[in-house]
Amino acid sequence: MNFQGVWVATTTFFNQAGAVDLGSFEKHCSWLLDSGVEGLVPCGTTGEGPTLYAEERKLLIQTAVRLASNKKKEVIAGCGGNNTDSVLKLILEAKDLGAHAALVVTPYYNRPTQEGLVAHYQYLADKSPIPLVLYNVPSRTGVNLLPETVSRLWQHPNIKGLKEATGLHSQWLSLFASPLPEGKSILAGDDDAFATLFSLGANGIISASANIIPAQFVQLDSLLRSGKFQEAFILQKKLSPLIKTLFAETNPAPLKFALEKMGRGLNQLRLPLVPVQKETQEKIYQQLLSLELVS
Repeated sequence: MNFQGVWVATTTFFNQAGAVDLGSFEKHCSWLLDSGVEGLVPCGTTGEGPTLYAEERKLLIQTAVRLASNKKKEVIAGCGGNNTDSVLKLILEAKDLGAHAALVVTPYYNRPTQEGLVAHYQYLADKSPIPLVLYNVPSRTGVNLLPETVSRLWQHPNIKGLKEATGLHSQWLSLFASPLPEGKSILAGDDDAFATLFSLGANGIISASANIIPAQFVQLDSLLRSGKFQEAFILQKKLSPLIKTLFAETNPAPLKFALEKMGRGLNQLRLPLVPVQKETQEKIYQQLLSLELVS
């Protein structure tokens, strides 16, 4: 399995009663796939994975797999957690539901050492029937998966990718100091840095903002693959103000407001997340207007 192109960290919609709105989720996923994205990544941070119940998670992954398969696309299921055996159960379940790979964030709160990270991922990779994509986002987890640790983990045949979301340019340079081993992929995890990471050697992106502007991210990916870097950076710059507002407060709260304005689903979140402040709402709306995403 080769990870490249635009993957969407798919949002989860809730109705006014707080239950999963599967109808809106289905329509949204179909729209994303019709926009040309490579695949879906449900039940991650953007999908409010930590507050999903087990049955909801199963339903969302199953639905994403069905819709993606109809378009000959694939699904990477979010399988985050800080209990290694519990993460393995999520991975096994995702495989049974048809997911093609698992996105596994570094364990948060207990903050393992680099040796602990190696042990955690090797244990999972040994037992997982589907490929693993490592997910490094220290701003959320409190632990950084260092480039030298990634190099060690690349040696495992079942570890196929890395979602890199540190926002650290020096770390990106270290990750790409040597060519990636054959069959391994690095996917951007910072939406505003897709063009930069691709120019350094990344293969694609797992994007939250692509829930709003999937076609634009597909266009950006196409420009980068065609070697049209000047045009790509111009487009990245054009999208940057919207991306900035979508992370003005904790993701996916700004995203949910934007999606409601676009008529895609309700601005409903689960505690401890709450809707964005009015000042942020206005900034998001102005950016949607500037890109002609709303009228």
